[in-house]
Amino acid sequence: MDYPLHAATQLAAHLRALRKAKGWNQAQLGQVLGVGQTRIARIEADPTAISVDQLFRLLGALGVRLVLQTNDPPEVRERAAQGW
Repeated sequence: MDYPLHAATQLAAHLRALRKAKGWNQAQLGQVLGVGQTRIARIEADPTAISVDQLFRLLGALGVRLVLQTNDPPEVRERAAQGW
């Protein structure tokens, strides 16, 4: 399923929903990531408080991949794919 995001704050609800979809509580996700339950609670409350690397680790633990998608016309996407 796709979850279009337009602001970092929208990420909080999606992270929480993804965790719950796996049947995990915050402590269980924290255990997978090697952090405490309070750290997961803070991330879910304010996902802007983590680094990009930490976000990738979190998404990986949740079985999610990050995909950047552009709304540009096809010719712009082709140039971007070629490295300009």
